[in-house]
Amino acid sequence: MDDLLIYEFKPLFLTLDRVGPFQNFYKVDFTDNNNHPCNFFMMVSPNGLGKTTSLEVFSCLMDLLGKKAIDSYGHEDLDKRDGRAQLDFWVRLRWQGKNISIILSVLAGVIGEETFLNPWSPDQLQTFNAESWHKAGFRSSVPGRYENIALKSDDLLQDLLATLRAAGETAPENNFLQPSFHLPTVLYFSAYRDIPYPNNDNHDCIPQTAQFVNERSISTPNHWNYQPVHAFEAHSAYWKNSLDNLLVWLKWLDNGSFEKAQEWINKELFDGTPKLLKGVRRNPPEAIIDTGNNQTHRLDRLSSGEKSLAYLFLRMGAHSTRNTIILIDEMDIHLHIRWQHRLYNALEQLAKDNPGFTVILTTHSIEILQRFTATMGQEREGLFLGGELIEETDLR
Repeated sequence: MDDLLIYEFKPLFLTLDRVGPFQNFYKVDFTDNNNHPCNFFMMVSPNGLGKTTSLEVFSCLMDLLGKKAIDSYGHEDLDKRDGRAQLDFWVRLRWQGKNISIILSVLAGVIGEETFLNPWSPDQLQTFNAESWHKAGFRSSVPGRYENIALKSDDLLQDLLATLRAAGETAPENNFLQPSFHLPTVLYFSAYRDIPYPNNDNHDCIPQTAQFVNERSISTPNHWNYQPVHAFEAHSAYWKNSLDNLLVWLKWLDNGSFEKAQEWINKELFDGTPKLLKGVRRNPPEAIIDTGNNQTHRLDRLSSGEKSLAYLFLRMGAHSTRNTIILIDEMDIHLHIRWQHRLYNALEQLAKDNPGFTVILTTHSIEILQRFTATMGQEREGLFLGGELIEETDLR
Protein backbone atom coordinates (compact mmCIF):
# COMPACT_ATOMS: atom_id res chain seq x y z
CA MET A 1 0.00 0.00 0.00
CA ASP A 2 2.85 2.39 0.80
CA ASP A 3 4.22 2.24 -2.75
CA LEU A 4 0.91 3.12 -4.43
CA LEU A 5 1.20 6.38 -6.35
CA ILE A 6 -1.49 7.87 -8.60
CA TYR A 7 -0.26 9.77 -11.65
CA GLU A 8 -3.60 10.47 -13.33
CA PHE A 9 -7.23 10.02 -12.31
CA LYS A 10 -9.61 11.02 -15.10
CA PRO A 11 -13.41 10.65 -15.41
CA LEU A 12 -14.59 8.85 -18.54
CA PHE A 13 -18.33 8.15 -18.23
CA LEU A 14 -21.22 8.77 -15.86
CA THR A 15 -24.19 6.44 -16.43
CA LEU A 16 -27.52 7.23 -14.76
CA ASP A 17 -30.76 5.30 -14.59
CA ARG A 18 -33.95 6.23 -12.72
CA VAL A 19 -32.22 9.21 -11.12
CA GLY A 20 -33.89 12.63 -11.26
CA PRO A 21 -34.95 13.39 -14.83
CA PHE A 22 -32.91 10.42 -16.11
CA GLN A 23 -35.62 7.76 -15.94
CA ASN A 24 -33.96 5.70 -18.66
CA PHE A 25 -30.30 4.92 -19.23
CA TYR A 26 -28.31 8.08 -19.89
CA LYS A 27 -24.55 8.24 -20.32
CA VAL A 28 -22.44 11.39 -20.00
CA ASP A 29 -19.23 10.96 -22.01
CA PHE A 30 -16.27 12.92 -20.62
CA THR A 31 -13.95 12.00 -23.51
CA ASP A 32 -13.21 13.83 -26.75
CA ASN A 33 -13.52 12.53 -30.31
CA ASN A 34 -10.17 10.75 -29.94
CA ASN A 35 -11.25 8.92 -26.77
CA HIS A 36 -8.95 11.14 -24.72
CA PRO A 37 -10.28 12.14 -21.29
CA CYS A 38 -11.30 15.80 -21.37
CA ASN A 39 -9.79 18.19 -18.87
CA PHE A 40 -12.23 21.03 -19.66
CA PHE A 41 -15.86 19.99 -20.00
CA MET A 42 -19.11 21.93 -20.30
CA MET A 43 -22.64 20.66 -19.57
CA VAL A 44 -25.58 22.59 -21.00
CA SER A 45 -29.35 22.12 -20.87
CA PRO A 46 -32.55 23.99 -20.09
CA ASN A 47 -33.48 24.10 -16.41
CA GLY A 48 -34.71 20.87 -14.89
CA LEU A 49 -33.04 18.43 -17.29
CA GLY A 50 -30.33 17.09 -15.01
CA LYS A 51 -27.16 19.20 -15.02
CA THR A 52 -27.18 19.65 -11.25
CA THR A 53 -28.31 16.06 -10.72
CA SER A 54 -25.33 14.83 -12.74
CA LEU A 55 -22.85 16.80 -10.63
CA GLU A 56 -24.52 15.72 -7.38
CA VAL A 57 -24.40 12.04 -8.31
CA PHE A 58 -20.81 12.37 -9.54
CA SER A 59 -19.89 13.80 -6.14
CA CYS A 60 -21.81 11.10 -4.23
CA LEU A 61 -20.16 8.27 -6.16
CA MET A 62 -16.67 9.66 -5.69
CA ASP A 63 -17.34 9.99 -1.97
CA LEU A 64 -18.01 6.24 -1.73
CA LEU A 65 -14.34 5.53 -2.47
CA GLY A 66 -13.40 6.77 0.98
CA LYS A 67 -15.87 4.53 2.84
CA LYS A 68 -15.78 0.91 3.95
CA ALA A 69 -19.44 0.86 4.98
CA ILE A 70 -22.31 3.30 4.52
CA ASP A 71 -25.81 3.96 5.80
CA SER A 72 -26.68 6.27 2.91
CA TYR A 73 -25.55 7.06 -0.63
CA GLY A 74 -26.25 10.72 -0.02
CA HIS A 75 -28.79 11.08 -2.82
CA GLU A 76 -32.52 10.51 -2.37
CA ASP A 77 -33.09 8.73 -5.69
CA LEU A 78 -30.34 6.23 -4.85
CA ASP A 79 -31.32 5.79 -1.19
CA LYS A 80 -35.12 5.71 -1.17
CA ARG A 81 -36.01 4.83 -4.71
CA ASP A 82 -34.71 2.43 -7.33
CA GLY A 83 -32.14 4.75 -8.88
CA ARG A 84 -28.70 3.53 -9.85
CA ALA A 85 -25.54 5.03 -11.26
CA GLN A 86 -22.01 4.17 -12.38
CA LEU A 87 -18.98 6.45 -12.66
CA ASP A 88 -15.96 5.24 -14.65
CA PHE A 89 -12.41 6.55 -14.26
CA TRP A 90 -9.21 5.97 -16.17
CA VAL A 91 -6.41 5.69 -13.63
CA ARG A 92 -2.69 5.62 -14.28
CA LEU A 93 -0.73 4.60 -11.21
CA ARG A 94 2.33 2.90 -9.80
CA TRP A 95 1.66 -0.21 -7.76
CA GLN A 96 4.05 -2.88 -6.53
CA GLY A 97 6.87 -1.35 -8.55
CA LYS A 98 4.96 -1.27 -11.85
CA ASN A 99 3.32 1.54 -13.83
CA ILE A 100 -0.12 0.44 -14.98
CA SER A 101 -3.38 1.88 -16.31
CA ILE A 102 -6.76 0.61 -15.15
CA ILE A 103 -10.48 1.35 -15.38
CA LEU A 104 -12.09 2.00 -12.00
CA SER A 105 -15.89 1.89 -11.85
CA VAL A 106 -17.83 3.17 -8.85
CA LEU A 107 -21.42 1.95 -8.57
CA ALA A 108 -24.38 2.78 -6.38
CA GLY A 109 -28.06 1.95 -6.17
CA VAL A 110 -30.40 -0.96 -6.74
CA ILE A 111 -28.10 -3.16 -8.80
CA GLY A 112 -28.03 -6.92 -9.20
CA GLU A 113 -25.03 -8.95 -8.13
CA GLU A 114 -23.59 -9.20 -11.64
CA THR A 115 -25.25 -6.11 -13.11
CA PHE A 116 -23.24 -3.16 -14.37
CA LEU A 117 -24.63 -0.11 -16.09
CA ASN A 118 -21.54 0.23 -18.26
CA PRO A 119 -19.70 -3.11 -18.50
CA TRP A 120 -16.15 -3.07 -19.86
CA SER A 121 -15.12 -5.63 -22.46
CA PRO A 122 -11.47 -6.42 -23.29
CA ASP A 123 -11.80 -4.38 -26.50
CA GLN A 124 -13.09 -1.37 -24.57
CA LEU A 125 -10.24 -1.66 -22.08
CA GLN A 126 -7.79 -1.71 -24.99
CA THR A 127 -9.32 1.51 -26.35
CA PHE A 128 -8.00 3.29 -23.26
CA ASN A 129 -4.83 1.18 -22.96
CA ALA A 130 -6.15 -0.16 -19.67
CA GLU A 131 -4.93 -3.49 -18.35
CA SER A 132 -7.81 -4.35 -16.04
CA TRP A 133 -11.27 -3.37 -14.80
CA HIS A 134 -11.93 -2.85 -11.08
CA LYS A 135 -15.33 -2.34 -9.43
CA ALA A 136 -15.98 -0.40 -6.22
CA GLY A 137 -18.99 1.13 -4.50
CA PHE A 138 -22.14 -0.33 -2.99
CA ARG A 139 -25.25 -2.07 -4.26
CA SER A 140 -28.69 -2.42 -2.73
CA SER A 141 -30.91 -5.43 -3.28
CA VAL A 142 -33.67 -3.23 -1.87
CA PRO A 143 -33.54 0.46 -0.92
CA GLY A 144 -31.92 0.97 2.49
CA ARG A 145 -29.58 -2.04 2.43
CA TYR A 146 -25.99 -1.51 1.34
CA GLU A 147 -23.48 -4.14 0.24
CA ASN A 148 -19.87 -3.30 -0.52
CA ILE A 149 -19.08 -4.69 -3.98
CA ALA A 150 -15.28 -4.34 -3.88
CA LEU A 151 -13.83 -7.83 -4.18
CA LYS A 152 -11.56 -8.74 -1.27
CA SER A 153 -9.46 -10.76 -3.72
CA ASP A 154 -8.73 -7.63 -5.80
CA ASP A 155 -5.43 -6.66 -4.18
CA LEU A 156 -4.86 -3.53 -6.26
CA LEU A 157 -8.34 -2.18 -5.54
CA GLN A 158 -8.11 -2.99 -1.85
CA ASP A 159 -4.76 -1.19 -1.61
CA LEU A 160 -6.19 1.83 -3.43
CA LEU A 161 -9.28 2.04 -1.21
CA ALA A 162 -7.24 1.53 1.96
CA THR A 163 -4.89 4.33 0.88
CA LEU A 164 -7.81 6.71 0.34
CA ARG A 165 -9.36 5.88 3.71
CA ALA A 166 -6.08 6.21 5.59
CA ALA A 167 -5.32 9.58 3.99
CA GLY A 168 -8.54 11.04 5.37
CA GLU A 169 -6.91 11.30 8.79
CA THR A 170 -4.08 13.56 7.67
CA ALA A 171 -3.60 16.99 6.15
CA PRO A 172 -1.73 16.95 2.84
CA GLU A 173 1.46 18.98 2.81
CA ASN A 174 0.34 21.38 0.11
CA ASN A 175 1.06 25.03 -0.39
CA PHE A 176 -1.65 27.21 -1.89
CA LEU A 177 -1.95 26.50 -5.64
CA GLN A 178 1.02 24.12 -5.44
CA PRO A 179 -0.58 20.73 -4.81
CA SER A 180 1.86 17.91 -4.14
CA PHE A 181 -0.51 15.28 -2.72
CA HIS A 182 -1.23 12.59 -5.32
CA LEU A 183 -4.58 11.16 -4.22
CA PRO A 184 -7.65 12.28 -6.20
CA THR A 185 -10.22 14.69 -4.87
CA VAL A 186 -13.42 16.27 -6.16
CA LEU A 187 -14.19 19.89 -5.33
CA TYR A 188 -17.94 20.28 -5.82
CA PHE A 189 -19.33 23.82 -5.86
CA SER A 190 -23.09 24.10 -5.84
CA ALA A 191 -24.78 27.15 -7.33
CA TYR A 192 -25.13 28.62 -3.82
CA ARG A 193 -21.88 30.50 -3.23
CA ASP A 194 -21.98 33.10 -0.50
CA ILE A 195 -19.70 34.41 2.24
CA PRO A 196 -21.85 35.14 5.32
CA TYR A 197 -20.58 36.86 8.41
CA PRO A 198 -18.64 34.12 10.26
CA ASN A 199 -20.53 32.79 13.24
CA ASN A 200 -19.28 30.86 16.26
CA ASP A 201 -19.63 27.09 16.09
CA ASN A 202 -21.77 27.10 19.23
CA HIS A 203 -24.36 29.62 18.05
CA ASP A 204 -27.00 29.60 15.34
CA CYS A 205 -27.56 33.33 15.06
CA ILE A 206 -25.27 36.10 13.90
CA PRO A 207 -23.93 37.69 17.06
CA GLN A 208 -23.56 41.37 17.67
CA THR A 209 -21.37 41.30 20.77
CA ALA A 210 -17.64 41.47 21.36
CA GLN A 211 -17.91 38.23 23.32
CA PHE A 212 -18.58 36.37 20.08
CA VAL A 213 -15.58 37.58 18.11
CA ASN A 214 -13.34 36.88 21.07
CA GLU A 215 -14.41 33.23 20.87
CA ARG A 216 -12.84 32.86 17.44
CA SER A 217 -9.52 31.09 17.41
CA ILE A 218 -6.82 29.94 15.03
CA SER A 219 -8.22 26.49 14.35
CA THR A 220 -7.98 23.89 11.63
CA PRO A 221 -10.62 24.74 9.01
CA ASN A 222 -13.21 22.21 8.01
CA HIS A 223 -12.24 20.54 4.72
CA TRP A 224 -8.54 20.92 5.57
CA ASN A 225 -7.75 17.20 5.81
CA TYR A 226 -7.77 15.11 2.67
CA GLN A 227 -11.14 13.82 1.48
CA PRO A 228 -12.14 12.17 -1.80
CA VAL A 229 -14.86 14.84 -2.02
CA HIS A 230 -15.11 18.36 -0.67
CA ALA A 231 -18.71 19.45 -1.25
CA PHE A 232 -19.05 23.21 -0.87
CA GLU A 233 -22.79 23.75 -0.86
CA ALA A 234 -24.89 26.44 0.81
CA HIS A 235 -22.28 28.23 2.91
CA SER A 236 -22.85 28.08 6.65
CA ALA A 237 -21.77 30.90 8.92
CA TYR A 238 -19.83 28.67 11.33
CA TRP A 239 -16.31 29.89 11.99
CA LYS A 240 -14.57 26.65 10.99
CA ASN A 241 -16.41 26.68 7.65
CA SER A 242 -15.64 30.32 6.92
CA LEU A 243 -13.20 31.75 4.42
CA ASP A 244 -12.01 34.09 7.17
CA ASN A 245 -10.90 31.09 9.20
CA LEU A 246 -9.23 29.59 6.12
CA LEU A 247 -7.26 32.78 5.43
CA VAL A 248 -6.28 33.20 9.09
CA TRP A 249 -5.14 29.57 9.07
CA LEU A 250 -3.06 30.05 5.90
CA LYS A 251 -1.42 33.09 7.47
CA TRP A 252 -0.69 31.16 10.66
CA LEU A 253 0.97 28.32 8.70
CA ASP A 254 3.65 30.82 7.67
CA ASN A 255 4.70 28.76 4.64
CA GLY A 256 3.89 31.28 1.92
CA SER A 257 0.37 29.95 1.35
CA PHE A 258 -1.37 33.11 2.51
CA GLU A 259 0.82 35.28 0.30
CA LYS A 260 0.03 33.08 -2.72
CA ALA A 261 -3.69 33.22 -1.91
CA GLN A 262 -3.47 36.99 -1.55
CA GLU A 263 -1.62 37.32 -4.86
CA TRP A 264 -4.11 35.10 -6.72
CA ILE A 265 -7.19 36.84 -5.34
CA ASN A 266 -5.79 40.28 -6.10
CA LYS A 267 -4.90 39.21 -9.64
CA GLU A 268 -7.96 37.17 -10.61
CA LEU A 269 -10.63 39.02 -8.65
CA PHE A 270 -9.56 42.59 -7.96
CA ASP A 271 -7.34 43.36 -10.96
CA GLY A 272 -8.61 46.56 -12.55
CA THR A 273 -10.42 47.66 -9.39
CA PRO A 274 -9.16 49.71 -6.42
CA LYS A 275 -9.84 46.81 -4.04
CA LEU A 276 -7.24 44.47 -2.54
CA LEU A 277 -7.11 41.58 -0.13
CA LYS A 278 -4.90 43.45 2.31
CA GLY A 279 -4.28 40.86 5.01
CA VAL A 280 -5.84 39.50 8.18
CA ARG A 281 -6.57 41.14 11.50
CA ARG A 282 -5.52 39.64 14.81
CA ASN A 283 -8.49 40.92 16.79
CA PRO A 284 -10.98 39.88 15.69
CA PRO A 285 -9.28 37.32 13.43
CA GLU A 286 -10.68 37.98 9.96
CA ALA A 287 -9.66 38.98 6.46
CA ILE A 288 -9.33 42.65 5.52
CA ILE A 289 -10.42 44.09 2.18
CA ASP A 290 -8.88 47.46 1.30
CA THR A 291 -11.40 49.43 -0.77
CA GLY A 292 -8.79 51.84 -2.12
CA ASN A 293 -10.27 54.96 -0.51
CA ASN A 294 -8.63 54.67 2.91
CA GLN A 295 -11.37 52.34 4.10
CA THR A 296 -11.52 48.61 4.78
CA HIS A 297 -14.27 46.06 5.22
CA ARG A 298 -14.82 42.35 5.80
CA LEU A 299 -15.14 39.58 3.19
CA ASP A 300 -18.89 39.31 3.77
CA ARG A 301 -19.27 42.95 2.64
CA LEU A 302 -18.17 42.12 -0.90
CA SER A 303 -20.74 42.09 -3.70
CA SER A 304 -22.46 38.81 -4.63
CA GLY A 305 -20.27 38.41 -7.70
CA GLU A 306 -17.07 39.18 -5.79
CA LYS A 307 -18.03 36.71 -3.07
CA SER A 308 -18.74 34.00 -5.64
CA LEU A 309 -15.31 34.40 -7.23
CA ALA A 310 -13.47 34.70 -3.91
CA TYR A 311 -15.23 31.56 -2.72
CA LEU A 312 -14.19 29.58 -5.80
CA PHE A 313 -10.61 30.82 -6.03
CA LEU A 314 -9.78 30.36 -2.35
CA ARG A 315 -11.30 26.90 -2.09
CA MET A 316 -9.68 25.66 -5.30
CA GLY A 317 -6.28 26.95 -4.25
CA ALA A 318 -6.45 25.57 -0.71
CA HIS A 319 -7.99 22.12 -1.22
CA SER A 320 -6.66 20.85 -4.55
CA THR A 321 -4.41 17.82 -4.94
CA ARG A 322 -2.37 16.87 -7.99
CA ASN A 323 -5.42 14.96 -9.25
CA THR A 324 -8.35 17.31 -8.76
CA ILE A 325 -11.76 17.25 -10.43
CA ILE A 326 -13.50 20.61 -10.14
CA LEU A 327 -17.30 20.56 -10.48
CA ILE A 328 -18.95 23.99 -10.69
CA ASP A 329 -22.70 24.28 -11.05
CA GLU A 330 -23.83 27.43 -12.89
CA MET A 331 -20.40 29.00 -13.15
CA ASP A 332 -21.95 32.25 -14.40
CA ILE A 333 -24.23 32.86 -11.41
CA HIS A 334 -24.03 36.41 -9.93
CA LEU A 335 -21.35 37.37 -12.48
CA HIS A 336 -21.27 40.17 -15.03
CA ILE A 337 -20.21 38.82 -18.43
CA ARG A 338 -16.74 40.35 -18.00
CA TRP A 339 -16.29 38.39 -14.78
CA GLN A 340 -17.71 35.24 -16.38
CA HIS A 341 -14.85 35.43 -18.87
CA ARG A 342 -12.40 36.14 -16.05
CA LEU A 343 -13.48 32.97 -14.25
CA TYR A 344 -13.44 31.00 -17.50
CA ASN A 345 -9.88 32.19 -18.20
CA ALA A 346 -8.70 31.22 -14.72
CA LEU A 347 -10.25 27.74 -14.92
CA GLU A 348 -8.86 27.15 -18.38
CA GLN A 349 -5.40 28.14 -17.16
CA LEU A 350 -5.69 25.79 -14.17
CA ALA A 351 -6.48 22.90 -16.51
CA LYS A 352 -3.54 23.77 -18.77
CA ASP A 353 -1.02 24.28 -15.97
CA ASN A 354 -2.01 21.19 -13.97
CA PRO A 355 -2.12 17.98 -16.05
CA GLY A 356 -3.99 16.16 -13.27
CA PHE A 357 -6.85 18.68 -13.13
CA THR A 358 -10.27 18.20 -14.73
CA VAL A 359 -12.78 21.07 -14.84
CA ILE A 360 -16.48 20.27 -15.36
CA LEU A 361 -18.87 23.21 -15.59
CA THR A 362 -22.54 23.91 -16.15
CA THR A 363 -23.76 27.25 -17.45
CA HIS A 364 -26.71 29.19 -18.83
CA SER A 365 -24.49 31.93 -20.25
CA ILE A 366 -24.91 32.26 -24.01
CA GLU A 367 -21.62 34.14 -24.39
CA ILE A 368 -19.64 31.54 -22.46
CA LEU A 369 -21.28 28.75 -24.42
CA GLN A 370 -20.47 30.48 -27.72
CA ARG A 371 -16.87 30.93 -26.64
CA PHE A 372 -16.59 27.30 -25.60
CA THR A 373 -18.14 25.82 -28.75
CA ALA A 374 -16.02 28.08 -30.97
CA THR A 375 -12.85 26.46 -29.60
CA MET A 376 -13.99 22.82 -29.33
CA GLY A 377 -12.61 21.79 -32.71
CA GLN A 378 -9.28 23.54 -32.25
CA GLU A 379 -6.08 21.89 -31.06
CA ARG A 380 -4.87 23.78 -28.02
CA GLU A 381 -1.81 22.82 -26.05
CA GLY A 382 -2.70 21.23 -22.72
CA LEU A 383 -6.47 21.41 -23.27
CA PHE A 384 -8.85 18.60 -24.20
CA LEU A 385 -12.35 20.03 -24.56
CA GLY A 386 -15.65 18.21 -24.49
CA GLY A 387 -19.28 18.94 -23.79
CA GLU A 388 -22.72 17.48 -23.15
CA LEU A 389 -25.97 18.99 -24.41
CA ILE A 390 -28.92 17.45 -22.57
CA GLU A 391 -32.16 17.90 -24.47
CA GLU A 392 -35.67 16.97 -23.43
CA THR A 393 -35.92 14.43 -26.24
CA ASP A 394 -32.89 12.60 -24.77
CA LEU A 395 -34.83 11.84 -21.59
CA ARG A 396 -37.91 10.25 -23.14
